[in-house]
Formats: sequence, structure tokens, C-alpha cells
Amino acid sequence: MAPQRPSFDELPLRKGDPPFSAWGLYGMDDQLGTLNLLTPEVIREASKEIKTGVRIGLDQPLNYIVRPSHKRLPLTHKIIHKAPRPVHDDEITMNTQVSSQWDGFRHYGYLESKLFYNGATADELSGSNSTTNLGIHSWCREGIVGRGILLDYLGWVQSQQGRSYDLLSDHDIPVADLEKCAAAQNVEIKHGDILLIRSGFSAGYAGLTEEEKVAWALNDPPRWAGVKTSIETARWIWEKGFSACAGDAPGFERVPNIGYVNEEGGLGKLCLHEVILSGWGMPIGEIFDLEKLSEECAKQGRWSFFLTSMPLNIPGGVASPPNAVAIF
Repeated sequence: MAPQRPSFDELPLRKGDPPFSAWGLYGMDDQLGTLNLLTPEVIREASKEIKTGVRIGLDQPLNYIVRPSHKRLPLTHKIIHKAPRPVHDDEITMNTQVSSQWDGFRHYGYLESKLFYNGATADELSGSNSTTNLGIHSWCREGIVGRGILLDYLGWVQSQQGRSYDLLSDHDIPVADLEKCAAAQNVEIKHGDILLIRSGFSAGYAGLTEEEKVAWALNDPPRWAGVKTSIETARWIWEKGFSACAGDAPGFERVPNIGYVNEEGGLGKLCLHEVILSGWGMPIGEIFDLEKLSEECAKQGRWSFFLTSMPLNIPGGVASPPNAVAIF
């Protein structure tokens, strides 16, 4: 049984640890973080979401981003014909950040202390004597399985007269709007839920020409819509008890993700990636395909479903395609 969760105001749990961290909550050797919330009881309850058998894949193609940002290599795919036999192999090379992905706990540490979840160091993760600690392979023992909920933020905004925003801008999504969206959809948020937020990035990106997609990738700094980088967002995500969070945009949180340094009692210079990934051990999903999912949710009149995801079983892996499916 998972231990009792402390309140957000009780973070950090230990004196001297980075701000808002929950190190040691599941033991200092823990590899799952908030995925510990996906207990057999939670999953059995989540299975009740399966009513119609309709399935929706949530992964974009691995070559979805025409030109990746941050100097990341795009997908290369080679077909190998084992001539003269009618047999083929294939080889792929990719950066795991260039399409739909789960960010693992090795991806983004606390920038000031240079520490990752439960105090792991960069040398431990990528140095000459590195181990597989915090590798994404640990999630593959049981997978990421539970109740998913979609907050269709774009759909909600479009239903509000006089409201709109540029889908490819650095638009902030505040907690107040997420709460209103959930209320409009009549979504009950439960502890252990896997949160998905549709910002509309996929719809905006689909409207670009190939040349415009390349130009978009060259924006410096990148500008992506996402949840507001603020203490209110961090508090909301923690207090709601999500096991994982994801969105359709490349950053989940708004980018540039400069903290609101003038916010009284705020995150300071921290971004949400530092707190969520390395403070709590909560997976962050990015570039999920939520377009067909939003259509099916609207069709069925419900915004919750059974969600399964099995990352690549790469010992010591940093990130992975989610291989995710929503089942209604």
C-alpha cells in the first residue's frame, strides 16, 4: 500500500532537499515515483471505464516533427532486404524527444543543485561509472495502466464566446481554466488518474506547410502553449494526486518556461519539469496525439477512459515513445 501523501505545503519532505521535492516518500531506492499510486485497487476501479471496447492510439508517428528543435536528430529508418530471400529487417535511429514521449526521471534535473529524483547525480546517470538507476525500464515491469482523463482545453476555449488563442504560441493555461474545463466536461478527478491536456498544438501544427514546419522549429527560443509555470499549477497537480501528466504540445508546460519570479511564494526560478520529474518522480508526456481522442470523448459524452502505456524496455533509458492506447 502506498504511504499517506503529504500535503503540498509539507514539501520538501526533508530539510536540505530541493524545493517542493518528495524524496523518500516511497523509499530512497524507489524507481517509480507517483506511478506507485497505480495500485491493483486503483487499476481494478479504472477497468470499469471499459464499456464500448473502442480503442484510440495516442502516439504520433515517430517522424511527426519534420525538423526537431534543440538540435535533436530526426528519425532515420532503413529497410534491409535480405536478398535473395523475400525477407526484410529494418533499423531505426532516433532521439526519444522528437515525437510522442514519456519523459523519464533521468531527463531533467534540478538546475541549481544538478540533482535528479531522490538525489541521483548526473555522474551516476551518465558518467564513466554510470548505473541504470532511474531508467525508464523500471516502468516496464508493470506498465503505466489506469484511468485516464482528458481535459480538452482547446474545445472548452472554443465554446467560450469571444475567446481564442494562437495554437502555436506560448499561450499559458492557468489552473482556473483547467478547473472550469473539468467542470464543463463533468469530469470527476480521482487520485491516481493519468492527466491528458489538449492544448491544440497538433491541430495548429497540422495546418502548416512543410516549409512552415521547418521555420517553426527554428524559433529561438521555442514557443509552445502549455500549463502555466507557477506554484498554483504545481500545487494543483500534486494535490489532485495524478500518477502522470501529459499533453499534445512539445513541452507540457508553457515554453519559454521561465518561472514567475515575482510571484509571491512562487516557484522562484524553477520550471515545472524540475519539480514534477525530479522532485516527485512523476512522468511527463509530450506530443501525445489527442485529436481523435477528443472527438471520441465528445461523441461518447465522457472524458475518462482506461489507459495503457508500455514504454520501451531500455535499461537506463531517459525517455520513450508511450505506446499508449485509450480504451472506452
